[in-house]
Order: sequence, then C-alpha cells, then structure tokens
Amino acid sequence: MRKGNDQKPMTLAAETVAEAMLGLMKARGIDYLFANAGTDFPAIIEAYARVSQSGLALPTPIIVPHENAAVSMAHGYYLGSGRMQAAMVHVTVGLANSLCALLNAKRENVPIFFGAGRTPITESGDASSRDVSIHWGQEMFDQAGMLREAVVWDYELRTGCQIETVVDRAMALAQGDPGGPIYLGMPRETLGTPLNGLQTTEKTRIAPARETGVDQAAIEEAAAILSDAKRPLIVTSRSGREPAAVKALADFAEAAAIPVIEYRANYLNLPSEHPMQAGFDFGPDFSDVDAILVLETPAPWLPARHDWPQHAPVIQMGADPLAADIPIRGFPADITIKCRPSQALPALQKAFERATATRKSEVAARRSALTKAHEAARAKRRTALLGGDQAPATMSPAWVSACLDRVKGPDAIIVNEIGCIRPVMQFSTPGTFFGPSNAGGLGWGLPASMGVKLAQPDRLVVCTLGDGSYMFANPVACHQAAAAHKIATLTIVFNNRRWNAVKTATASVYPTGHAMRANQMPMTALDPSPAFHDIVRACGGYGEEVSDPLELPKALERALAQVAAGTPALLNVLTEH
Repeated sequence: MRKGNDQKPMTLAAETVAEAMLGLMKARGIDYLFANAGTDFPAIIEAYARVSQSGLALPTPIIVPHENAAVSMAHGYYLGSGRMQAAMVHVTVGLANSLCALLNAKRENVPIFFGAGRTPITESGDASSRDVSIHWGQEMFDQAGMLREAVVWDYELRTGCQIETVVDRAMALAQGDPGGPIYLGMPRETLGTPLNGLQTTEKTRIAPARETGVDQAAIEEAAAILSDAKRPLIVTSRSGREPAAVKALADFAEAAAIPVIEYRANYLNLPSEHPMQAGFDFGPDFSDVDAILVLETPAPWLPARHDWPQHAPVIQMGADPLAADIPIRGFPADITIKCRPSQALPALQKAFERATATRKSEVAARRSALTKAHEAARAKRRTALLGGDQAPATMSPAWVSACLDRVKGPDAIIVNEIGCIRPVMQFSTPGTFFGPSNAGGLGWGLPASMGVKLAQPDRLVVCTLGDGSYMFANPVACHQAAAAHKIATLTIVFNNRRWNAVKTATASVYPTGHAMRANQMPMTALDPSPAFHDIVRACGGYGEEVSDPLELPKALERALAQVAAGTPALLNVLTEH
C-alpha cells in the first residue's frame, strides 16, 4: 500500500483481479462502464453478479450492442459531465469496431478508460484457458497495434499485483494535458486471478500532469503583436471544450476589440450574441488581417482554398498548439503558447491592456465599429441561408435548424453531426453545443447524444445529423440501448438521400468535370432512403417522417412531448438535395 500525508487507507473486498480493477475504477471516479461483452468477460460478469455479497461499489454497467456506439457514449458522457468514463469490448474484433470512435476521441483529447479482453493465453491448465475455437482465431501478435495511434497510452495487464499502478497511471495519462483515451488489454486468465482483497488509498497517488501556468514572456510578445495590429483576428474551433474558456475568450475579445471566427467549431466557443462573434467562415477580407491568434484549432484555415494573409504574424495557443500527433501541419506559429486558454487568456488580456494603455481610444473605436456591424452581419448570414422568416417552398437544412432553435430553449444541448446550421441558431451557454471531431469518424452523433443525456438527465438533448451519419451510427444498436437504459433524446435526421460531403469534395476538385455534368453524381446517392422513423418505432420509440416545411413546427412539438414523457423520438426530415 502506498502512503501519503493526507491519504487514508482503503481495502477493496475483491476476490479477483476483475473485481479489484472495477472497484478501483469506481473509487477513482468512473461511474459507468459502457460494455459490449464477449467470451473474455466471465470474470467481469462474475464480479457484477457477486456485488450483493461483496458489497463492492462498481461502475454501473451499460450494455451497448455495438462497440462504436459504446465508446461514443463514453465520449458523450464526458462532454456532458467533464468526467472520464470507461468502455470495454471483446478482444480483437471488438477493438476493430471501436476504432472510429477512438480516433474521434483522440483528436478531441477526450479521456476514456478503454479496455478490451485478450483471448486466453493458455490452451489448457487454467479455469480461464481457451474453451472455444475462436480463442485461437482471435489471437494477434500485437493486439494493441491496430489502435496505438488512437490512444495516448496502451498496456496489457500482466498480473494482479500491479492493478493499482496500472489503473492510476492510465487515468492520470488520460486526464492530463492534452489527454485522450487509453487502452488496457486484459487476458482472461489475468482478470480471473484470485485476490485476497486489495489494499489501496482512497485517492490516487498519481495525479494528472496539467498545464497550470503561462509563459509570461510569450504572453507579452503576443500582446505586443496584437496591440500593434490594425485588423487582428482570433480563430478558434474548440476552445470551448474548457467551459471556463468561453468567458475568458468573451472578455478578452471584447476588451481587445478583436473579432472571432469559430471555424469548423465543434464546441460553443463564444456566445452567438457576443459583439465580437464574426461568424463561422472567412470572408473576402481575410487576406487583409494583419495578426492572427489561433486558439485550440488543429486546422485554422485551408491553405489551398483560402486567400490567407501570409504576411500576418500568427500566435498559436492551446494545450497542444502544434498538434504533435498530426504528422504534417505547416500552419505558421511565430509564437507558440502551450496552455489552458482559461488561464492564458486573462493573462493576455492584462498584457494587451498594458500595451494599449496610451491608445485606449483607438481600441474603443474599433470595438464600437465591430459592435455596430455584428447584428447586421448576423442578419445578413441568416437571410442568405433562410431568405426570410416564412417557410420555404422546400425543406432546407437552415429551415429545420431555425425551427429547432425556436423551441429548444436556452439550456438544451445540441449534439451535431453534419446536421444543423449554426448561423441561424442561438447559443449562449457553455456546453450547449457539441460537434464532430475533425478525425471524421462518422456515426458519432447519435450515441454521443445518448451519453450526454445520461450525464444530464434533466436537460433536453437533441442530436442533429445527416442520413449518412445516422446509418453509420448503427441505429438499431443505439435505439435498443436507449430503450433499455431509458435514455430519451430527440434525434433529427436531415435526410437529403445522399453523401453531400462527397459531392462537395468532388465539385471542389473537379468543378467542371464529368461528375458535375452527370444527371446523378456517381457514388453519392443513398436512394432508396430507408424509413428511419420506423427503425426507432421498432425499438419502442416515437418516429415521424416530415416533408412539408409548414408541418415541421408541429412535428417538433409532438416529438418534444414524447421526449418529455420519457420516450426517445426521431424525426426523419426529408430535406432538399
């Protein structure tokens, strides 16, 4: 047993390594185990079956019939709560099915205690030895090899005597900066090894390594650049993953009078009504910008597509500002500040105010001009997308988004995967909007929204996603799990019957090519479109197809009433191509 000055000893009445591992995970703050079980799970199952006798507190098991959904639910639970959870799957094949979800979590630095059983090591001689033919077919020389780049740490549990060190180290590395999922391989024999209890401490003795300060010299240099600029700009996509950073960015942007572009934003980074919120993409004047602060953004613009200001100094700031796990990334970083934005932005604000102490009127004039332009720009973007407040002749994604915005309320949480259109919606509170990882592992939105709802049971959670993303989500598995665990969310499928992102990419590369002239672009159509609303009905939920724009508001009311009554609901909204 390790001892510390303020640590109290604790004994877990575990009879196996599996019980000790689960009990320790619960003691360290993991409340749920999202599981897709297999023949490697006997010791795990026995541990839960013995709870009434052992008295051990274990993470609540949530059975999820597909691995991508299980890991994505753990991802969503973290978004909704800020607390790391666990997922466990079945050996090599379950691990393979988890890869898309792990790639998403790794790119977003979302901590997940991810584990998979390992086929039994022994062919005979142990109660947990191989006893079905697949135990030979499911062995690999390096099971972790297929996911090593999708986690921040991987290890195979060798013996029960190291369980405390393994769990505590795994959780510390997952929850440090920048953090992300970890992987633990667990042979069946090891999990079933007998123990005579586990002597440990109430709290971990291995604390996560986190950014706790700022490089003041770099902050002063950054402030000097931004204060000298006439047209500075802030670009961010995910600074809002740290809720405290939303206010910090709002305060700094307003004090410094610097507009903020939320480019490819997958969090609420700045309230929609904030006077420095300048939209979600770059305008034709982007090339005139003379200083850029890149804040928690892996790809702040597209060098091949945007006319970006190559003369402008660029400051990159965040937990991993140079994106060390991306093999090639050539965006300028004249100043690099490794930090938590919630801590660095207040320091940058103070430094900026010192640097502009004799030019306050200049900053005030810029602030006034930007504030006056803000509402007009918002209205212009809205009009360009909607055309007006009346229902359009055909169902557009912008109309669906605007109708949802009218009924969702300020505390609703939107989980978006290529669905809703943010410029026509209002978000003011941190943690009310989550978007997909730029890893692009589709099928994340639906199960992630279920994880968010599990973490926030008293709030409305809405998943907005395209029909392609819905099919990638293994919807039968998701709806079955939602019914089994009483997770009532609203899902809105923006059903355009095609992979529109594929069509857009082809048009970008071959704007005058044969595909653009074809009556039907090859490899993009998803016709005939399934009756998605019947899938949720088959799992005990409420489903409805909507094609008339005038009927959408009433359909939303009906669906929300079902959710309020505890029934998962889905609207299959047929949108224009």
